[in-house]
Amino acid sequence: MRALPFLIDDLNGGFMKVEGILSVDGDKFSIEFQKKDSLFEAYKSELMHCEISFSDLDLVEFKKGLFTSKLILQAKKAAVFSDLPGDDLISRTLKVKKKHRDIAASIASRVNLELSEMKLRELDE
Repeated sequence: MRALPFLIDDLNGGFMKVEGILSVDGDKFSIEFQKKDSLFEAYKSELMHCEISFSDLDLVEFKKGLFTSKLILQAKKAAVFSDLPGDDLISRTLKVKKKHRDIAASIASRVNLELSEMKLRELDE
């Protein structure tokens, strides 16, 4: 599956943003990202990496917009997103450009299918 470029904006009162790439690696998300200032992009952080297991997620939702779409990750616990910057405690909204919307939709459907299968396995036990 192809990697998904994304943007998280409106950090620190709109002065910072995060640009990154999300990819599916087995049963987890592998995320590489960099923080930048929104105004002049003069400040750039080091390239950072984090991994989020599907078992730590509650829902992955894809919302299609007119110009940009969103991939919304909902976690079961607040500690899941401790390494990924964002304003919400248990949710991260990744903005996706129109040309990458198909990738985001396929990632959301694949991960939600995997989450459903995990929940069914838990019920069987």
